[in-house]
Amino acid sequence: MKSKFKSFVMFLPVILIGGVAHGLSVGPTLFISDGTDPIIIVNDNGTGDLNPATGELTLSTNVGVWSLSISTGISKPSLGSTTNPVMDIVIQASSTGAGSLTYTFSDNNFESAPGLLNAAVSGQVISGATTTVAYSVYGDPDDTEGALTTFLATTGTNSLPIATSSPGTLALPDQFSLSQVVQLTASGASAVSVDASLSVIPEPSSAALAFVGLPFLVAGLARRRGPLNRVRPRAW
Repeated sequence: MKSKFKSFVMFLPVILIGGVAHGLSVGPTLFISDGTDPIIIVNDNGTGDLNPATGELTLSTNVGVWSLSISTGISKPSLGSTTNPVMDIVIQASSTGAGSLTYTFSDNNFESAPGLLNAAVSGQVISGATTTVAYSVYGDPDDTEGALTTFLATTGTNSLPIATSSPGTLALPDQFSLSQVVQLTASGASAVSVDASLSVIPEPSSAALAFVGLPFLVAGLARRRGPLNRVRPRAW
């Protein structure tokens, strides 16, 4: 089973190595590379995907010194929507020695959703050597999966264990792609567990801002006018 899958990876069309073609709606795609062996590329419900649900992708395989027991990426429609991007990637991997492993989980056909993007990552070393995780989020205005055109947010590079998040502005035109990039670097044989996610906090509309500010406006007017039911002294 695994030998057939690796053969499939080696003969993938070159166009997929640099990113899925512009505007092609294939659902989310997971790219995995150790920097030496052929890049592993799995499409939602394509060869190598162990999860039949739409918008959810699960892979279990080996690459270089790494054994990937679980690699699961989730995007729309299972999480979020075209106008409310929510993406998550869960990784459980082990290495027999020092090495790096880069996951790029990407999805396209998102529509205009201005707001504050929150990139969060958490993880731990289950056993073995010190391991770091670097997490960044990118967008592409040409809607190409895997294209890291516009930098959006990063949590930096941190040693595991870690639980942190970082904001970034999401201001891309309609029909754009988003990509999560997670890089693991182990200093020796190691087993790790990592979860990286992105979500968007929408910018409040002007109407919402007006509604929120209304009580303060009313309170201010009341202070200026004084009590409404003031009793006037009677004239004798």
